Amino acid sequence: MLVFSDLEDQSGIWEETKDLFASDFLYHHKLTEYNDEIYLDALDDIQEHVWNCGGGKITQYGLPPSRDGEKTSNVIRREKSYNKESLQKNVNEKMSLLNDKQRHCYDVVMSRIKNGCIFNSNGIFLNAPGGTGKSFVLNMLLDSVRSQGKIALAVASSGIAATALHGGRTAHNMFKIPLMEYNEIRTCGIKKNSELARLLQMTSLIVWDEVVMANKNTLTALDITLRDILGNNKFMGGIVFVCAGDF
Repeated sequence: MLVFSDLEDQSGIWEETKDLFASDFLYHHKLTEYNDEIYLDALDDIQEHVWNCGGGKITQYGLPPSRDGEKTSNVIRREKSYNKESLQKNVNEKMSLLNDKQRHCYDVVMSRIKNGCIFNSNGIFLNAPGGTGKSFVLNMLLDSVRSQGKIALAVASSGIAATALHGGRTAHNMFKIPLMEYNEIRTCGIKKNSELARLLQMTSLIVWDEVVMANKNTLTALDITLRDILGNNKFMGGIVFVCAGDF
């Protein structure tokens, strides 16, 4: 509407609807009250959509300025916008709730991330029945990595499963897995010079929940794509890859 329609009161519309625009970011940051940073996230998101439509800075259309008003990608900003202090506090509070097997899994994964170059394998499959705390462990890993200022991507095979992960998205959405017959999938639709490719080059951990629901060709396509983008012939391009599920 900003780019192609002639709105009469853009600033008024923004003031009336900004909570709706920012509601996803409120959930993303696990907050209960809106603040200036949440509204800036929403403005950044609108700015990116306007750029993609061929428009200019959102201030030209009567909206408040985004963070920098430049043509930057919200893909990377979203994954780097976590509050590290809040995440670390959450990890410290919940660490004692891990049982022995969960703590062992947590320690192994964090060791892989810290000393990945000395291990032959960077792929880990967490196999356990439903209700035993797989999502709890995965979220602990995500929060720990993000609290260190590193990038951790959380995906699941379905939208419902993705909502259980902090910052979760479907694997098809995150990795641009083509929607076609599974036996025709060869690679993901990620260009090497894209912002998503740059994000993947910065990533320390990928978590994929309910992986047993995914067709094996989608995993192969992601493996081939990451090896190409990162220039690393190790599994998943050398990124620590934790998948979970229950056969």
